[in-house]
Amino acid sequence: MRPGGGKNKGSSFERKICKSLSLWFTENERDDIFFRSASSGAMATQRFKKGKNTSGQQGDITSTNLEGLKFINKFSVELKNYKDFSLDFLIYKNKSLIHDWWEQCKGDSERENKNPLLIIKKNARKEIIIFEHILYRHLCNDLGELSNKLYIHGYLKDTHIMIMILTDFLEYVNPDTLKIILQNDIN
Repeated sequence: MRPGGGKNKGSSFERKICKSLSLWFTENERDDIFFRSASSGAMATQRFKKGKNTSGQQGDITSTNLEGLKFINKFSVELKNYKDFSLDFLIYKNKSLIHDWWEQCKGDSERENKNPLLIIKKNARKEIIIFEHILYRHLCNDLGELSNKLYIHGYLKDTHIMIMILTDFLEYVNPDTLKIILQNDIN
């Protein structure tokens, strides 16, 4: 890969996911509700190290619209687009890149009392989303159980997680129902 290619690839991926989430959240009305955080969340991390908060800039996605703040105030989203990674850790319990990404995502979310969402893409594969099992239980209360053919679950360190293809997650989670859920405390 040429110099700077990885950064460009990551930025392009972040824009694509922001657009997809915006269209999903607004039921195809707008593609500009979510956008990349300042420096992909680095500004919030650096300010946190100095004891300062940076509202709405944790993780890789922020909102450019009041409607999107309902989502951003409850979720810290970390995005990773990587040439190759493995889900072998679910079987072999070995450490993987996903552990590092999850720790980053979870750390950002805990600082702001949010729910972590990790969206990752492997070259030539569909995007997947990783989230805490407790969030899945909350979603099931309002949306019903999901076929176990559409997800796998396991553990990252001590956290029970769910893993789904992102498009399956977006089909399962109705945005209007999620907006109602977001009005309640899902943490």
